[in-house]
Amino acid sequence: MWVTKWVDYSTKYGLGYLLSDQSAGVFFNDSTKIVAEDKGSCFYYYERKAISSSEKQDVLTKYQFNEFPKELQKKVTLLEHFKSYLQSSTAQQSASHKHAEMELAEDMKSLKPPAGSVYVKKWMRTRHAIMFRLSNKIVQVNFQDHTEILLNSDNRLVTYVNKKGERSIMPLSQALDSNNQEMTKRLKYTKDILTHMLNNNGPSSSA
Repeated sequence: MWVTKWVDYSTKYGLGYLLSDQSAGVFFNDSTKIVAEDKGSCFYYYERKAISSSEKQDVLTKYQFNEFPKELQKKVTLLEHFKSYLQSSTAQQSASHKHAEMELAEDMKSLKPPAGSVYVKKWMRTRHAIMFRLSNKIVQVNFQDHTEILLNSDNRLVTYVNKKGERSIMPLSQALDSNNQEMTKRLKYTKDILTHMLNNNGPSSSA
């Protein structure tokens, strides 16, 4: 599961995105999140709540589209607007979308996680890239030159998409020692901005 399209409207509302299973979500500026399956009748709403004096976590509430609190009306409307826009051809599209989705489609059918469990937990835009940290422990970085890196912390695998749209998957240890300087340079940059993201409590930042 990864982000295939997005729109940065954080000057007013937040970041809207589509995932590889066509779920649509929004990371709002107040750090709440909303996500819904493509044809689903319900949506999932996440709020940051304190679980101790020093720790917060996302708390999930599930609602039906035909029955939800009035105070969420604006956010639901924004979700629908973002989804409609992102399903058009004008939104930004990740380099791996066309190349990886067909290859992974069959695998995803059997590996698809429970509905509502995957969403963007944090994101950051820098001068050179945009980074998404997903709830399934995937870290995705889309660079302005259309290269892309996906890090899977569970199995320590790196997926790299080069400027030609060619995709390769390898263990992280192998990727770090690779002779592919284009990839290793982007891996180092990914590590740097991931460290910055984890040390920054805000939803997004410029570096």
